[in-house]
Amino acid sequence: MATYITVADVDSILGAGWAPDADKAEAVFEANAYLTSLNLVGIDMDDIPDDVKQAGARLAKCASQGKLYVQQTEGSLEAKTVKAGSVSTSKSFGSIDKTSTAAQPACVQLALSLLTPWRSNPFAFAVKRG
Repeated sequence: MATYITVADVDSILGAGWAPDADKAEAVFEANAYLTSLNLVGIDMDDIPDDVKQAGARLAKCASQGKLYVQQTEGSLEAKTVKAGSVSTSKSFGSIDKTSTAAQPACVQLALSLLTPWRSNPFAFAVKRG
């Protein structure tokens, strides 16, 4: 796992009161794990860009509040009705789009926005000609 931020980084960005001292190390660990899982490209690990540190700080704060790895539990209620002659049947079910960025907490959405320049597209590839 890569280390993008430290507790000291988050303290300097958000102030010392972003989380109780006992929770800070775990929150930074979770933020670094999350950042590592994004497979960020083009980052000099000896000189982490400020936007990446800002994103990591927001993710650490989000983790300290228990929101970083929270699962989406709310969605929309869908209903379908079919009628053939005098016979009718209905079906209701819940629908959750977990792939939408709107399904993520606001703190994660902000961090992902800050990281846009370093996120790779898994479906993109380089073409070299000549």
